[in-house]
Amino acid sequence: MIELTEYIYSQKEIRQADISLTGWLEAMVGNYFVRGEGTAAKDFHWLTVYYDADIDTNYEEVETIPANIIAYVSSDYRWSFVLDGHIQKFQKDTAGYGICNIPISDFDRELLCCSRIDMLPREFSGIVWIDDDFMDDENIPFDFESFSLIDEGVPYLNPKHFSAAKLVTVMGQ
Repeated sequence: MIELTEYIYSQKEIRQADISLTGWLEAMVGNYFVRGEGTAAKDFHWLTVYYDADIDTNYEEVETIPANIIAYVSSDYRWSFVLDGHIQKFQKDTAGYGICNIPISDFDRELLCCSRIDMLPREFSGIVWIDDDFMDDENIPFDFESFSLIDEGVPYLNPKHFSAAKLVTVMGQ
């Protein structure tokens, strides 16, 4: 498991970029497409970064398909979840932004945990945290209050195990 708070607080400084991440990756580096910059209604949101090394960007655009997603970057450029196979290139391509890159093998697998929810910065304060393990383990007492929230369809994360994609989705709601 990857402890989220270990990465969230490992960042030393926030750098001001001379150019947006979208402008840099799409126009200067190439073979990237960044979705979400400057379009979200919220102050904090996640950008989706697509990459395709096999296209000629003079004639083609990077397809915005799930297979081309290599990273999710916070809109303030503080954190990112980057697929392991792209981490070195992405770090090199974004070196001037001071992003804390969290390497991850799969966006959909529950590889993350957060044992210190109280230590998370305010950007994470809107998350509803529910330990829903009682639903699958008969040895854990049934939590009626949590079940009621789950049954109502409240978006939440289990602090013991969640995926990067679910974190991005829950924070975007």
